[in-house]
Amino acid sequence: MQKKLFPIALIIFVIIGACAAFSCVSSKPAVNLTADDAFAFTPGVPDAVNNYPEEPMGNKTAFDYLRDERIFSGINIGNTFDAYRGNIDDDGNLVFVESGETVSWGNPRVNQALLDGIKNLGFDIVRIPITWMGHIGEGPDYHISELFLKRVAEVVGYARNAGLKVIINLHHDGATDTRRGDLGWLAVRRASRGQDEFNKITFQYIRVWKQIAEYFKNYGDWLIFQSFNEPHDGNWGGGGDPGQFITLIRWNQFFVDTVRATGGNNEKRYLMVAAYCNDRRQLLSPGFMMPNDTTPDKIILSYHYYDPYDFGIAGTRSSWGTPADKQRIEDDFAPIKERFIDYNIPVIMGECGAVLQLYPNDPAREELARQSRREYLPHIFATAKKYGIIPIYWENGLAAGTGEKFGLIDRRNGQPNSRESEALITMMINAVK
Repeated sequence: MQKKLFPIALIIFVIIGACAAFSCVSSKPAVNLTADDAFAFTPGVPDAVNNYPEEPMGNKTAFDYLRDERIFSGINIGNTFDAYRGNIDDDGNLVFVESGETVSWGNPRVNQALLDGIKNLGFDIVRIPITWMGHIGEGPDYHISELFLKRVAEVVGYARNAGLKVIINLHHDGATDTRRGDLGWLAVRRASRGQDEFNKITFQYIRVWKQIAEYFKNYGDWLIFQSFNEPHDGNWGGGGDPGQFITLIRWNQFFVDTVRATGGNNEKRYLMVAAYCNDRRQLLSPGFMMPNDTTPDKIILSYHYYDPYDFGIAGTRSSWGTPADKQRIEDDFAPIKERFIDYNIPVIMGECGAVLQLYPNDPAREELARQSRREYLPHIFATAKKYGIIPIYWENGLAAGTGEKFGLIDRRNGQPNSRESEALITMMINAVK
């Protein structure tokens, strides 16, 4: 059974005090919008219906379910359903967006072989990041394309056929670029600045989640919903306005309320939420609040981890593996166990990994980077296992050319894309089993 981590009064005091310190009182979101306002809205265009037969649901807590189902590790199908293109005009508005499986990042359409391969490689759960913008109509209906919903359901079915648990989310709908501003409609910066923007964005957020929840309502407890990916204001985990943190706390609550209100299996479904930017430090901050839930002990927490950044994502540092490097992982993961795992609150590391660094003109540096990666990835997985955290590797299908090369799997057939990738996957799986 979950225990309250902090007295509610203390949390409210911390948040209010932080806002006062940052002079953000004027940017606090409105409190007059409720989930019922958007949930009760009757759209002009009927919402899509899925005739999937109702499956049985268990009564286990999220913590017990993940443990009993032996969910040790997972992988993302990244740069696929989350792929999108958008342009920002001079006023900072998104004026064009295209999204879909094969848009922008070049991955093929998902097939059954990919999901079968993921399962055969030893992974237990798959996270399917989904960008819904580009498939959402104009307000106030915000009608989601039935064709897109059917395709998502088809791929979710592939995972089910393979014997995998599944997480689906809202992904780049909340994207913000440091230079170009808000790329997605789920813009925490805009929502935190005034009542009108907060209400408009939150109304759409509730409408979108209502449709997703209704469409997948009959699916069993193997399907998990995640509230959002990494909403932030462009500062990637830092932020400066506690009003944004409050906005995300409230969006998590609206998410839970909306899903539960759709009834059926969604009354018991496991739901995953995160803090600002899906950042570990924000998750551990005194101001973070788990949403209240009418069904107790069904919430899973999430954070992402690519530290150290210069090695994990930027690829500007080629060596990793000193005792200090390894101690940092211990120091970062241990508080997650103390704060949550020890209270039977499950935590999934929804993304983690390290880019492949290629230096064709410097073979010695490339070999150093490869060896460091071979040491880093199993160490991350093993340390996560030590502290009761479930790691999910960020796989984006990219293993050559420019960009963040996290690819390990051939998307056409579900097999490792190289002998080195096969070895890395084996080491990661062995580290948690």
